[in-house]
Amino acid sequence: MVPLLTSLQKLPQHVAHGTSLVIVIFVATAGVFGYWLNGNVDWRLAFWLALGSVGGSYFGATTMNRIPERWLRLIFGVFLFSVAVRMFVT
Repeated sequence: MVPLLTSLQKLPQHVAHGTSLVIVIFVATAGVFGYWLNGNVDWRLAFWLALGSVGGSYFGATTMNRIPERWLRLIFGVFLFSVAVRMFVT
């Protein structure tokens, strides 16, 4: 979603990342209900993962604000490329 927001909507990189994360919250919340109703949620594991994610999200958001947009775009591009390579290799 971030590449679409930066290219089609011309949003700055930082705003695109934040906007993408807000959308993920709504999509994930909607998905939880379907999995929960079918008994496919390990709530104990979800609690611990959520606890760690809160700290990681805060650290990531504060760190991102210190990185210039050009570097953030480069880091994100390298990350996407490495994920693509991994998908083709495995």
